Amino acid sequence: MQAYILLGVLLGVPLLLGLIFRVGTAQLFLSLLAGDVLQRYFKDEALKRLTPLVHNSAILQYVGLVILVLPLVLTAVFMRHTLSKSKTLLHLLPLIITGTIFAAFAVPLLPDSLRGQLASNAAGRMLNDSTNTIIGAMVGLQLVTMWIFNRSK
Repeated sequence: MQAYILLGVLLGVPLLLGLIFRVGTAQLFLSLLAGDVLQRYFKDEALKRLTPLVHNSAILQYVGLVILVLPLVLTAVFMRHTLSKSKTLLHLLPLIITGTIFAAFAVPLLPDSLRGQLASNAAGRMLNDSTNTIIGAMVGLQLVTMWIFNRSK
């Protein structure tokens, strides 16, 4: 049960940010990719700098996840209300898919115990098995969305 709640939270982060702050999916998706790149290249450096300051190793386990989430949250805050209410429903499916990609990026950054719970869950295994397909589909969908809806008038 805890694995389903965790998976729901991971899937829902971009969806809720997009709907509450009314931010376009393309912006959130780019922020998600930026967060993934940042955590891949700077997580070890951040851990090196934070380890002497933070004496709780449980907190340090989440450094990569914080680096992944930070660009998403900052984008939602700084770009709030950039999506009109009439286009919000059009972004619902891409936001859900962005949530799936966020979950796929976030699961490897979780502590081993939580990752194990998700791996023993059918939904967690399905997410893990279909990550590449989902990312490819989302990139294509984002490009098409950008080409159609972001035209100058």
